[in-house]
Amino acid sequence: MSTVLRRSLLKYVAVSPWIINRVMADTTSETNIPKYQIGDTAIEFHTTDGYPQRWKETYENTIKHFSNRWGRVGPTHIFLVENTDWNPEPGDPARVEQLKISQRQLKQTFAKLQGHGSDGSHLEWETGNHWAGWSIKPPQLMITMTMSPYRDADQFVIGPIHEYMHALQTAHGYGQEAIDGNRMGQSLWTGPAWWREGAAVLVSAVYSYQTPSLFKSMKRNMSWRRLSDEMNRNLEMYQKIETSISSGVTHDDWQRLEAQQRVHPVVYAGGSVACAHLLKRAGSLDKFMQFLPKVAKLGWQPAFEQHFGISLPAFYEQFAKDVATAEPRQHQPPSEDNWCYFLKSIK
Repeated sequence: MSTVLRRSLLKYVAVSPWIINRVMADTTSETNIPKYQIGDTAIEFHTTDGYPQRWKETYENTIKHFSNRWGRVGPTHIFLVENTDWNPEPGDPARVEQLKISQRQLKQTFAKLQGHGSDGSHLEWETGNHWAGWSIKPPQLMITMTMSPYRDADQFVIGPIHEYMHALQTAHGYGQEAIDGNRMGQSLWTGPAWWREGAAVLVSAVYSYQTPSLFKSMKRNMSWRRLSDEMNRNLEMYQKIETSISSGVTHDDWQRLEAQQRVHPVVYAGGSVACAHLLKRAGSLDKFMQFLPKVAKLGWQPAFEQHFGISLPAFYEQFAKDVATAEPRQHQPPSEDNWCYFLKSIK
């Protein structure tokens, strides 16, 4: 399979490093349209030898809870990778060697699933990364988690939701015209960059807030105060950058913003604030998520305009006005005049 690989370093809200990997084919035949399954698709986990059972179970529980509500798509393969530098304490030399061998074997499995015909040595599985990606031939959805629970345990709840949101966007959003134009990383398939990442940031935060049971083994959950602070931090970050989300649409936009070090404040922070406004228009998380299945049938922008009841240009205009007048309320009691106060009771 001929592929083009895009890798970009990013962060969830303002805390944890992530990486998104998109695999795009250069062929245009109708036979290359991915046939991702939607329904009772199996989600398969792969781990390095000796991966900590507690954290595997935490990640699996989150994926199961979220996918049972919004649907299983796939085939989805999730790789949980322990690295030799996970624990700040020096590792046992025998254990270090075991992990290196196990990683090499796991990379071979990953490459085989994606049809690369390689040993997987090209894969960069450094600690602190979280990947979400796809392949077309064969159709596979892939998630890889290398983050250390010793450094950020909460990402074993928040992270799986973020990445699985990308799996949903991909499985529901592909289209013939996107394949023909080799523009799967652009707005013809899964939507503008600000939507793809903004929706993943917002939904992972809101769903975590709505489901405190997912944090039962953690020191803290996604409280209303924490959710409010994170959304207001995103608003403030986006206001300061003075760059519209409409500049973060295509793959080329992403590259330009990355060169300017503006990907996170525009695409992630700004995108999450924009998606919060869309969630308010939808009225509930259920109705917000009902947008996804419409994309393959209508195309992203027509589906957007039908589902949210506003044209895309009009939304950009209204959003700019709303952001200009909104006041960040970070580290303040989240009162009713908080721009995102509606999230407290959103269903």
